[in-house]
Amino acid sequence: SGRAAAMAHALRTTVGLDYAEPDESAQPSGYATDLLYEQQTWLNQVVNTTDVTPPLVSATSPSLGLVEEAIDANHPDLRQADLSGAKSVNPAADWHGTAIAAIAGSPAEGLGIRGVWPGMPMRQFPSGLTCSSTTAAVIKAVKAKVAVISMSYGFADDACYSHYLATETAVKNGIVPVAAAGNSNAGGGNVPVRPATDPHVISVSAVDSSNLVAGFATRNDKVDITAPGVGVFGPKVSDGTASTVDYGWSADLNGTSYSTPMVAAAATMLRQARPDLNASQIGRLLVDSATDLGPAGRDIDYGNGLLNIGSALVADAPPQDVKEPNDDINWINGTLIPNKAGFVWKAGVAKKKSVTATLSRAKDPADVYRVQIPRRRSVLITAAQFQGDVRLDVLKPTAQTIVAPGKKLIVRSDRPAPKTEGVRIKNLKKKPQTIYVAITPSAKQTDQYSFYRLSVKPSK
Repeated sequence: SGRAAAMAHALRTTVGLDYAEPDESAQPSGYATDLLYEQQTWLNQVVNTTDVTPPLVSATSPSLGLVEEAIDANHPDLRQADLSGAKSVNPAADWHGTAIAAIAGSPAEGLGIRGVWPGMPMRQFPSGLTCSSTTAAVIKAVKAKVAVISMSYGFADDACYSHYLATETAVKNGIVPVAAAGNSNAGGGNVPVRPATDPHVISVSAVDSSNLVAGFATRNDKVDITAPGVGVFGPKVSDGTASTVDYGWSADLNGTSYSTPMVAAAATMLRQARPDLNASQIGRLLVDSATDLGPAGRDIDYGNGLLNIGSALVADAPPQDVKEPNDDINWINGTLIPNKAGFVWKAGVAKKKSVTATLSRAKDPADVYRVQIPRRRSVLITAAQFQGDVRLDVLKPTAQTIVAPGKKLIVRSDRPAPKTEGVRIKNLKKKPQTIYVAITPSAKQTDQYSFYRLSVKPSK
């Protein structure tokens, strides 16, 4: 570049120079084609493959953690993939994870299909198919600092509490957790499953090629978004002859399992394409930008609608939701997650402190904060209501939960929106006291989301 600048200067002072610029490589527009792309119709349901160009993958691109039993990286769709930690067991165990990985990030190498984000960095964390082993896999993914975790499995929603702690740990570390809503409606049972029902986890249901909800898809108010999951075309691994493995493709992959990596890959892509957004904003952005299906608005069949990658790339940024998980006192006092959450306000830090955050009636119904009041001093606590209608509760230092606080409740403010909630609290003790401030949807709240600003400052 130094020699080029000198040459440009010489040209400018002798024969004249109109302009000079560095040479650049032309980038392809849209998704690259692949050998079997015409059969891969599901990709066109979630993104316009002609108009939308996926971000270029680099050595610093965010990675997707795949919690899967096994993956066969020798399948043609994965041989050139950026896939680490892949563990092959046998075709009976490998088929599921192999398809999941290829749907997410097959690099369009000309041998099969294209992933949602072709060539994206992926890493497998063997699931082991038990509560303890999947929990351990999620924690390993957190420690590996992946950007998004894909979980195409489920437990009864009242089982495996340790897995709930693991996904909340992921949220605390700025990771987007994505999970399959489940296939329990096939037999008419419609049993909700964890981790899809857990707070802050994006629950993914399935639609067919006509964008109608799959008959087998589990339906509940925790479903956030849908993606193709009926007759999905993707890799197949099966037993061959004489101890060989057959690698092929199937047009009959059915289940919310296959919808999940589509959303998870899109979330990972957005982590690179929109680096100004944090993990909670990426999850909200995917859900808010979905194409509405079924009845107008959010519903139990489709959530907010069908994954729309093109819209998510350009949609307005949603409000920030900081300090998660803080859904109850035990999430911020060091009981469930090591280390207590910091104080929103305490003496000597600032005259006034504010935090803006959101609530979701389905997936984030409460925010709890710690406030330390100096001895024999008062503080004014307010909550400005920008969207929805919230309630402000203040609980005693000895409170253990915000649910039915009883005598642990000090004071409550529940004014109709858009009026500002506000309370004044005085510490009569000789030592500083920690109180808990809870923000929850008011009984008058009808929208899915609330958006507020909590402020704390000294008061006379």
